[in-house]
Amino acid sequence: MSWHIDSETLQRYATGTATSATAASAEAHLTGCAECRALLAPAVPAPRLDAIWAEVDRQVDLSSRPLAERLLTRAGVREDTARLLAVTPSLRGAWLTSILLAAVLAALAANVTDGTGRGMAIFLTLAPLLPVAGVALSYGPAADPAYELTLAAPYSVLRLVLLRSIAVVTCTVALTAIGALALADNGWQAVAWLLPALALSAATLALSVRTTPTWASAAVGTAWLCIVLVSRGSSQDELVFGPPGQVAALLLLAGAVLALLHFRSRFSYDTRRSS
Repeated sequence: MSWHIDSETLQRYATGTATSATAASAEAHLTGCAECRALLAPAVPAPRLDAIWAEVDRQVDLSSRPLAERLLTRAGVREDTARLLAVTPSLRGAWLTSILLAAVLAALAANVTDGTGRGMAIFLTLAPLLPVAGVALSYGPAADPAYELTLAAPYSVLRLVLLRSIAVVTCTVALTAIGALALADNGWQAVAWLLPALALSAATLALSVRTTPTWASAAVGTAWLCIVLVSRGSSQDELVFGPPGQVAALLLLAGAVLALLHFRSRFSYDTRRSS
């Protein structure tokens, strides 16, 4: 170098009081001049350097994370937990968007008055299955592209499945509720899907003790559709979607939770590795 930065300019640059033009010129010179860098180092307080590098590291780390993970972290969720939740397939934007569209379209179809109540029955049949489908895609080698990562995580299988399932069911129920706003004029039937949705989701989790969430959700969904079809065939919709059905859903929810608690030790090992 044919010239060097004088000590006064270096001091202003170190304290952040140099003009933009002076700072830019100093930075350009410092990239190629080891002698000036050596003079600058003692002038910059170590705590300030540590704070700058910590912020740079934080910003680089945040920018490399998915949006869902960044939002979860900012909401107070631990970083390791946020990472495992963010890679859940049924918490991705495309999946949640499709859930919202399905709920809205079903609700709009149900809101069309045809005199038969068929549209409402279709919505009440479909809505409880949406969170069940989300649970099916929450864990397992067939659904989770980050399955190997989740196996290496220091979590019990039960905790991982519960964390993901609760997150999926919460998001799906919230989106379905948005779609159900189109049915506000139908009174209590606008929320008649909620208790069956929670009960079927809990039943899927309970069955996951024995098999994968995918197969468990398929069994629960098939049973639900059979019950609805039988009730429709015998003109007994009130048994499924009315007060008797709500009581049955509540009993199923309680039974599934008790079964999950009773068999929780079966989650101490991963029975789905070979599936």
